Amino acid sequence: MTQPSESYLREIVLLADPVLAPILAQTILLAHPLASPKALMRAAPILKVTPLSTLPELIARCGAPLAGARLFACATEVIVPEKLLAAFPGPSYNLHPGPPAYPGRFPAVFALYGGAAEFGSTLHEMTGKVDDGPIVAVDRFAVPPEADRAVLETHSFASVLRLLVRMCADLVRPAPLPRLPGEAWSGGKASQADFDALCRLPEGVDAAEFARRYRAVGEGPEHALEISLFGHRFRLDNRRGDAVTVAGCPRPAELDAKAAATHKGTGAPPGEGGAAAGSGKG
Repeated sequence: MTQPSESYLREIVLLADPVLAPILAQTILLAHPLASPKALMRAAPILKVTPLSTLPELIARCGAPLAGARLFACATEVIVPEKLLAAFPGPSYNLHPGPPAYPGRFPAVFALYGGAAEFGSTLHEMTGKVDDGPIVAVDRFAVPPEADRAVLETHSFASVLRLLVRMCADLVRPAPLPRLPGEAWSGGKASQADFDALCRLPEGVDAAEFARRYRAVGEGPEHALEISLFGHRFRLDNRRGDAVTVAGCPRPAELDAKAAATHKGTGAPPGEGGAAAGSGKG
């Protein structure tokens, strides 16, 4: 077996939702150019993948040597400060679970609401701004005609994994990835406030607009359509007992509790990041 050399990184610092981190880490290890059954079972693997989910964890990791390491983010609500990005020896990258036309939070939601025929995922350099760095790779697919939010976010995560496998050989090498001059971010950068506004139905909403928003927003337990009438707020509450899902994967209750503690006072509901939320650096 070919031994790792200075041609390859020694560590990927993986900043991701804790539900998805094991899947992403395994994908990176299996797609590594030096991967083999024997290499993957070695006590000293060909690559160390360090999963993190919070900013304090990332700050702690940046307090130790970072030679041979690269920051790779995916499906995270953490906004990484410039000083932490500068601590890594080369560019850091984020895999946004949406195409360049839908930067920011909840790209699947706004793609469905806008009637997009195409969706996908975007690999780009990380900067101090959300979904703003140069694009290095894009994966696209047709939106299934009857897809709702849950279906599209599941397809979106499949797109994320496809793009990760395709680009892994470059991600695990120290050199910067070539930029795509023909690809650029476009459209408005969606925020939590934009999503909240979409959840609020206008008075006199007709059946077509209700169906359009319901398809895009989905339901519960952390979000639902609502309407204000006669000084009272009414909230759709059909399936509030369902588990929060991330890319179609149920989020364990203990992670919901951890997310609630992390986001207490921020106004960002836990579980809203998802694989297709595009929040923070996502």
